[in-house]
Amino acid sequence: MRFSINQSAFMNGVGTVQRAISTKNVLPPILSGIYIEASGDHLVLRATDLEIGIECVIAANVHSEGAVVLPARHFVEIVRKLPEIEILFEEADNGQVRIGYGKSEILLNAYDADEFPTLQDFDEQSTLTLNTHDVVSAIRNVSIAASSDYSRPIFTGVLFEVSGNRIRLVATDTHRLAYTEIELEEESQQDPLSLIIPNRSLTELTKILNPDEEQVRVVINENKILFETAQMKITSRLIEGKFVNYRQVIPEGFSTRVRMLRKPFHDSLDRASLMSRDDLSKKKLNTVKLAISESVMEISSRSSQIGALEEEIPVHLEGDPLDIGFNAKYILDVLRVMDSEEIVMELTSPLSPGIIRPAQGDDKTLFLVLPIRLG
Repeated sequence: MRFSINQSAFMNGVGTVQRAISTKNVLPPILSGIYIEASGDHLVLRATDLEIGIECVIAANVHSEGAVVLPARHFVEIVRKLPEIEILFEEADNGQVRIGYGKSEILLNAYDADEFPTLQDFDEQSTLTLNTHDVVSAIRNVSIAASSDYSRPIFTGVLFEVSGNRIRLVATDTHRLAYTEIELEEESQQDPLSLIIPNRSLTELTKILNPDEEQVRVVINENKILFETAQMKITSRLIEGKFVNYRQVIPEGFSTRVRMLRKPFHDSLDRASLMSRDDLSKKKLNTVKLAISESVMEISSRSSQIGALEEEIPVHLEGDPLDIGFNAKYILDVLRVMDSEEIVMELTSPLSPGIIRPAQGDDKTLFLVLPIRLG
């Protein structure tokens, strides 16, 4: 194997696939490496921790074909620190790879490429073609509500329901829930599907999808899923189990509906959250109080260690005035992923879930947040 490539182009490819490598100690050790195959006029780079796999194709000057696996921990840092010039890679003796740059070179120990797992083959039973922008937007909307507690794996995933001409994405950590839809250009001809995709896999997908590529192809198998574009593949295992009945927890009505500008609400809530952090409190609920009246919402928080904050923002109220408490972090997470300038909150009582939606245009997205009892 022998090829040359510009340092920055190579670093982009290496940085993309590196996302699939586990930060924990991995067995076998070859899973801590990056697979590099030189063929024709391009390189295939691949990495996997057996839960998620990423593959990308980049152009290169291939002088002789071959494949090798290099340990990512050292290799990525070496490539990052090389000068932005043409770099030469070639197999050396004793299972090493020579990296040449200018008049200098580095010898790096390598693994046998034949021992590296391939990305699993996928059949063509269930396939979809989606708009890349729609996929990225939908994932960013729902991923904020997925849990990071791996003792309950179902809640670390995103429900992916395909039916008719739409896909529904739902995530929840039991304290909050996010729901959104992707509308398909053509109605799906296959039977309805329901699967749970690890949130980590979807988050990585949003980071590596090229916005210039208009479409992403999705292939679904019994226990795995593939997202594919012309230059990239990302595979993921699916989470086994049954997702919660999210429809049961979404309120069908409300008695208080308040409309406001998103940014002033976000900024005020952000300041209030600073005052709600009390290191003496074991619960650390980050509680803020919203006192909603006809034309004003008063946002307040207090800490026995820091002090107290009270602010007012203008709102438009439909229905009954209400005092309610929330974890500020959960509301802020929602406001950060919403694009709309104006939002609405739909509330029923101080102890019932609150719904946040865009005020106009997008009726396919909502966020549910459980309140906190005010003392």
